[in-house]
Amino acid sequence: MRIPPFAAGLLMGSADAVPGISGGTIALVIGLYRRLIDSIATVLEYPRRRDFEALRAPLAFLLPLGLGMATAYWLMSRLLIGPEGNPGILLHETTAPLCYGLFSGLVAVSLREPWRRIDAPQRKHLAFAGTGAVATFVVLGLPFATSAPAGWMLPVGGALALTAMLLPGVSGSLVLVMLGQYATIAGAVHEPRLTPLLWFGSGGLVAALVVVPRLQRLLIERPGRTLAVLTGVMAGSLRALWPWKASYDVRVGDLSPQFVGENWPEVALAALLGGLLVLALERFSRR
Repeated sequence: MRIPPFAAGLLMGSADAVPGISGGTIALVIGLYRRLIDSIATVLEYPRRRDFEALRAPLAFLLPLGLGMATAYWLMSRLLIGPEGNPGILLHETTAPLCYGLFSGLVAVSLREPWRRIDAPQRKHLAFAGTGAVATFVVLGLPFATSAPAGWMLPVGGALALTAMLLPGVSGSLVLVMLGQYATIAGAVHEPRLTPLLWFGSGGLVAALVVVPRLQRLLIERPGRTLAVLTGVMAGSLRALWPWKASYDVRVGDLSPQFVGENWPEVALAALLGGLLVLALERFSRR
């Protein structure tokens, strides 16, 4: 049974609203990642090929998918972050560790999905996965921006966030947190304010034009190595999902990890639930 594009968009948009999870991870788990990249690539090739018939299937997939993602992002960001004066569950010290525990379990179990798509894994694939994991772990340890971003940085944030969203394991929302743009973009979505979203979207469009064709080519020409790197990137991203942090206010940054808290049994149960959700999703997508 194939998950409808709108439902897949709801799942991916919910993930993209969380600093630490990528919509690309969800696309891999439900078996839509390759279709997603191919569909975007076909749309981007239209100005050169001028083949409208070739656009029908990609648009029939991408339009409801995008609508589902936008809907879920709006709802989940409001639930998790909330408006000013009414913080969401991802900002409270009591509920945030449980949320991050759930997300950690989800991503950890999802590591199986890209790895098992590699035909006859070898040592070189382990090396590529290790490289991706180490690189992601190091990048996520870089200092977070602590001041409001300049206007010219919004296209840069859009380019980096969209690139991250297309890579399983790299969170576009976390990239925005690191750049100090998360509050700006989330606020522009909920108020709404069109100007920052247009600047942000322009950077995302440039990234799509550059990244998607190359990613598609890698998946075709070197699928094993590419999937190994993506597996490593997902593993390295677990650093951002560590449940205990110095601060849980993603609008400020400084999500540096802290020691295990006293609520570790509840967090472990939340992680187990996240893993079970992935297994259920995988089973449903293969029916």
